[in-house]
Amino acid sequence: MATSQFDSEQYTSEAFVESAGAVLFRLSTQDVCLLRPLERDEYVLPKGRRNCGETRHTAAIREILEEPGYPCRLLRLNFLTRAPPAVETEQLDDRARYQIGICEPFTLQLRRFAEGDIKLIWWYIAAVNEDEPYEKYLQEKDKFFVKFYGYREVLGKLTFEMDRRLVEKTIEIVTHTHQACHRHELGG
Repeated sequence: MATSQFDSEQYTSEAFVESAGAVLFRLSTQDVCLLRPLERDEYVLPKGRRNCGETRHTAAIREILEEPGYPCRLLRLNFLTRAPPAVETEQLDDRARYQIGICEPFTLQLRRFAEGDIKLIWWYIAAVNEDEPYEKYLQEKDKFFVKFYGYREVLGKLTFEMDRRLVEKTIEIVTHTHQACHRHELGG
């Protein structure tokens, strides 16, 4: 029996769980949403387990509605990804390419738990639908303190280094995408 040339691991469904989350922006004020669980002194990002039959996109949006309580949308942004374009016109080699206006996970985190158990966390970038009411969606207000922080302040608030790097990357992606759109609008 042949073995793969790649270093590979395989997990059956009882050994892994998928989660989805998003870095939530309030674009009008250039702020990022953080959660502080009331039972712990930590600042974290909204995420949670994907339900059976639920898409990753839907899970990320649902978690934002349940935890911080904001109606939102996943953003179409410009960034490097190894995923091929939506329409492939030719066979492409497997490397990162700059894609424009995509709504895809920009980061995958893998967390190892007990022997052989893992959690996959798919991260998206989202924005508050600022014209929709906030309070009607808040389901877990007894679990979290929710607050938005400016781009500089948010990095100092986050408890975990991995989350800081994640938010730094999202700020970079959002900023570069909006600068590119603004240049395009100006004819540049």
